[in-house]
Amino acid sequence: MAGITTAKAWPREFIFTSCAPANTSCAKECFFSSDMMRCLRVEHVNETQGVKHMRRYIACILALLLMARVNFAQHGVDPHWGPETLLPRAIAGSNQRGQLFNNMVITSTGRVIIATTESNPANANQVFGHYFTYSDDGGNTWLNPPKKFTSTSLVVGGSSPKLMIDDEDIVYVLWTAKSPAAIFCSRLDADLNVLTDSVRVATKVKYDNFSTHMTIDRRNRLHAMWHEGNIDLGHISEVYYSRSTDRGLSWSRPIMLSSDDGRKSAFPHAEFETAGDTLAIPWRDSVSVTEKWNVIMVTSTDGGANWSAPQPIVTGTHIDSDPDLVIDSFNRIHLFYHQYPTGNAHAGANIRYAYSDDLGATWNPSGFRQLSEIGIRSHLLEGSRYDPVRHVLWTTWKDERDFFRGQARADMKVAYSRDRGVTWLPNPPEFATDWDSLTIGFKAAAIFPNGDFAVNYEVSAESGGAARSVYFRKRQSVTTGVEQPALEIPQGYSLAQNYPNPFNPSTVISFHLPVSSHVTLKVFDVIGREVAILVDGEMAAGNHALTFAPRDLAGGIYFYKITAGQFSQTRKAVLIK
Repeated sequence: MAGITTAKAWPREFIFTSCAPANTSCAKECFFSSDMMRCLRVEHVNETQGVKHMRRYIACILALLLMARVNFAQHGVDPHWGPETLLPRAIAGSNQRGQLFNNMVITSTGRVIIATTESNPANANQVFGHYFTYSDDGGNTWLNPPKKFTSTSLVVGGSSPKLMIDDEDIVYVLWTAKSPAAIFCSRLDADLNVLTDSVRVATKVKYDNFSTHMTIDRRNRLHAMWHEGNIDLGHISEVYYSRSTDRGLSWSRPIMLSSDDGRKSAFPHAEFETAGDTLAIPWRDSVSVTEKWNVIMVTSTDGGANWSAPQPIVTGTHIDSDPDLVIDSFNRIHLFYHQYPTGNAHAGANIRYAYSDDLGATWNPSGFRQLSEIGIRSHLLEGSRYDPVRHVLWTTWKDERDFFRGQARADMKVAYSRDRGVTWLPNPPEFATDWDSLTIGFKAAAIFPNGDFAVNYEVSAESGGAARSVYFRKRQSVTTGVEQPALEIPQGYSLAQNYPNPFNPSTVISFHLPVSSHVTLKVFDVIGREVAILVDGEMAAGNHALTFAPRDLAGGIYFYKITAGQFSQTRKAVLIK
């Protein structure tokens, strides 16, 4: 056996500890390269020791394979998650994408509807079509083949259809067209039959590129938000907004929410689980030519008819990007984003969160808290949802602890809060996927009528590599089983006096429900005119509190009235300005 000598040029980070037993004279080190694994002897090996050293050579190879396997160590999936299901394709071998945010809705009967985009794996710009599939058994089986939405001559592949659903199970599809360069909304029934086709939401201002998002509040008002322009092409993108108050039949004239200041404003995103008029929309905004990002936000106190000037929420030396916002049933604003810290942008990437009860004037905690595990690269947060019946707040992100040879090899982490963001469970957050050497991509989430939490997500063979597939998975509600502690249920209905009172700029209103009820909570001026709707929807039994922050009301005396079933009560509040 010919002598083998060490490769002095190999970088130190690829050197592992010796595989040889401590009592042998055959000192050696194992090396791992990006191309192959090999065990190299530091000393020369002579012919008479061939068999002996060959055994050690094989043992070293096996040890390295074990190390590599540990690097890919499968961490498992939290036991509350069900099985993973591959969604059907219309075209075999196509690249299947789920795209960003809301490509999934769930009907009142539990039917799950998902939109995917299929394209050429060798050319992502060659879009084969946009497709819908659905499941009536919790994601075990799916409509196959999926149903094509519209022709690719009309729909842009870069901004896949975004879905929303109202309380009558009407499905709304927000989509973008090539010619004319515009944004449209279509209405479908739960069987995917077209009810209303091609209602125009907006026409391009400057660029043909759109990144869109749509949400719906508890009063069935639709809210479309988007940025126009492709930041990868150097476009100065701006953020726009339009709303529909008649279930998508007509849309308000689009308005620019961003400042038109020469900076790139991108990826507005918000989910409105509120029946009130307090709304907020955040986005990322560039502050330098190197695209160092801050988080900017606008607010509305009249359901989106008017918006505030953009306000910086997260600024500083770090890259603070891609915010995700949820407004819950009590008008609390929950803001998430991912941060790339200065000096440690790669390994230090983390997920941050805080909530505000006063339209973003203050945040709790003031510096935002880290939701992801310390020391674990975590980013690309999506799928934040709020269950307005059980009051559970969910969020998901990519966990990239399985980095190996420069590949992302990401899995999905999930966290939830049962007290509207004050505390988060579990600790550490749970895994929803375990793809070992593969990686997940974009993801989206929705909530079943019974509180189960559903996700769908892309999986690819390598980061940015081979054709992607889209999978579905469901988690049981956190309000079932042993996780849910006993709740203190009030003995009767009541409406508490707001505190503080008098107040400026905000006050907290509490009320108590002995049983689940349809609740309205409205504010009136001294002559009886309705000036605000704080709650209008189904509420679970329990103790509830919300913040009233009337930015546009004059100082004076106001009355707030609750109606729940046969119960009704009114109290007086004094606003000082």
